[in-house]
Amino acid sequence: MAISRLISALLLSLCISYVIGHSYVTSPTSRSNQKQSNSGCRGPNCLGPCDTPLNQAKTPAVTIARGGSINVKWPRNNHAGGFIRFAWAQTSGSDSHSNFDSNVQEIHCHEIGGCGPDDASNPNGGDSGPADGSTRACQTTIKVPLHLTDGAWTLQWAWFGGAFALGDYYSCIDYKIQGGSSAGKSDAVFYGGDFSYPGQNKCKFFNTDRLHACVNEPCDKPVYTMYQEQAGPAFGISSSSQTPATPSTPTTAAKPALTTGARVVAPATTGSSRISLTTGAAARPASTTRSRPELTTGSRPTLTTGSRPVVEMPKNCAGLSTVVDISAVTLTINTVDTWSNIFRMEIQMEAHMDLSDWMIQVIWPAEAFDTEIQEVFNAGDLRCSASVPTRHTMIEPVGQWANNIKAGEQMFIELRATNSNMNRNFLKTNTQLRLFKK
Repeated sequence: MAISRLISALLLSLCISYVIGHSYVTSPTSRSNQKQSNSGCRGPNCLGPCDTPLNQAKTPAVTIARGGSINVKWPRNNHAGGFIRFAWAQTSGSDSHSNFDSNVQEIHCHEIGGCGPDDASNPNGGDSGPADGSTRACQTTIKVPLHLTDGAWTLQWAWFGGAFALGDYYSCIDYKIQGGSSAGKSDAVFYGGDFSYPGQNKCKFFNTDRLHACVNEPCDKPVYTMYQEQAGPAFGISSSSQTPATPSTPTTAAKPALTTGARVVAPATTGSSRISLTTGAAARPASTTRSRPELTTGSRPTLTTGSRPVVEMPKNCAGLSTVVDISAVTLTINTVDTWSNIFRMEIQMEAHMDLSDWMIQVIWPAEAFDTEIQEVFNAGDLRCSASVPTRHTMIEPVGQWANNIKAGEQMFIELRATNSNMNRNFLKTNTQLRLFKK
């Protein structure tokens, strides 16, 4: 049985919204103030083009002149790779994907401006910066386009192609454009160079090099092999004629041409061919031969360790004996999604007391005998696995911010593993959780 790559994404937040997001704009303040809530925007509950519709905007528009500088920051949040797209639309039409797709300004790599993994030898590893991105943030500075007219405009930040099978993520900032020099509309530009490929004409990415392919999560229509690391420019740009940007100062690079309408054109070179790309909301790459992941939608029943008997297991492979009182910590399996021979499980941990040096024990159902975790990213290190007395896995957190969970805080851990029994209800109902203190 082929063993898949396991992903684990860890998000720590105080005021979790209905959707947990892997990344979002933390500065300037986004339309729904995502930094305050540590929430993101992804399908199937949030499909963009903004983090919230215009009629639910909480943040007032900021006045800025044409040509003004905007420093944009976002957290890496333990996920490597992908592209960041900046686009504009009149605020009155900011609930439409196509309005942003036809007015793209720049495309950058995701890991720029000082963000990266804690361990430089593990480019796909975790980082210890807090979820709000206030430390070692990814960032770049863009200029307000000179062709925008006075009035209400919205800047869209979109992340796509993130590890390992992430969907599209969105943030929007509303502006009032007033004053400044005017000029004609410029072509969109791509800036290469990230943590893995500094100063080069490419970005590291996974599954897709364009928006509107990986709408749901895990990626529902991968353009490239699922989970496999890729490298290259954003779709529609010839890498042979680009000038790479320095990650921390991308606006100083030369600007290859990329049209922002319904067709993307490679920069002019002898014999270069036009690459057709429909950029509206209906655009989708040709379906691959992989089966589409099953994603559950709507409300889901939850499982807590306090609502059903827990397997009595005084021994575990980590040699721990101090079990945290279940009245002090609630462990919940929110979601199990299955596709092919891989399953995704989202575990929520809510603390009612201060915790440090904790470790989660995942007790696998006896019938799911092929369950195997290959590696754990970010939520913690895979401490050990054992089959006696009961088959289980021990996971410990990494980073100071993950080791010190305070009362009232929540943590979300996403696991991906292989298994031959791919009945999601069976896995969700029969997998059990315990929490130990070291």
